[in-house]
Amino acid sequence: MGSETARVPRRGPHGCRGRVGEQVRECRLTISVTLADANILISRTLRDYFVYAAKLGALDIHWSETILNETTRNLIKQFDFTTEDAEVLVERLEAFLPSALVEVKKRDATRVAKVEMDDKDRHVLAAALSANADLLLTQNVRHFPRDWMAKRGIELIDAGTLLTRLADDYPDILREAHWRGVNSRPQTSEQVLAILERDTNKDVSALVRAAVEPEAQSESAD
Repeated sequence: MGSETARVPRRGPHGCRGRVGEQVRECRLTISVTLADANILISRTLRDYFVYAAKLGALDIHWSETILNETTRNLIKQFDFTTEDAEVLVERLEAFLPSALVEVKKRDATRVAKVEMDDKDRHVLAAALSANADLLLTQNVRHFPRDWMAKRGIELIDAGTLLTRLADDYPDILREAHWRGVNSRPQTSEQVLAILERDTNKDVSALVRAAVEPEAQSESAD
């Protein structure tokens, strides 16, 4: 029987590592290589935070063609997007972050084929392997084999946890990502934060608010 080499995850802003058995990579000021599930991209609010944070250098974010297809299907089915609108969104994502698209390797699809997990999410896990991801970002953490992933150097994480890390490690980038998102849509900053609270929880929304509106936070404490 063949054995899989354990993967050592890169570190975040305080240092980084390559993978065991691979040449050590140049250290980058990023939190991680992150594979985003479709449920992250479907949400306008979550998508804006993470895509803009990636553009600004706090994340190295990736997705697969299958994840993008799942995103468009759900936008059409659940949010009344037209096919054209959904295709335009994907085109904009690809143009905005041209290196984000990862091709799923056949060997990685084979590796996850027999893992005990939700069948419909196997392609997401395979994409994380092919992206050499440190994080798999999803709102459906219960659908994934956390222990199996941890042994291979992939952390299973939800949006609220990653936003908390951004607020701690990259508050300036999180603030810029927030305002870029707000300025690209009709909702106000307060309305976007309310949507974020619905998509994550009250504590996460409060942390993000403190990062993006530090002056207001300071005034409320006086």
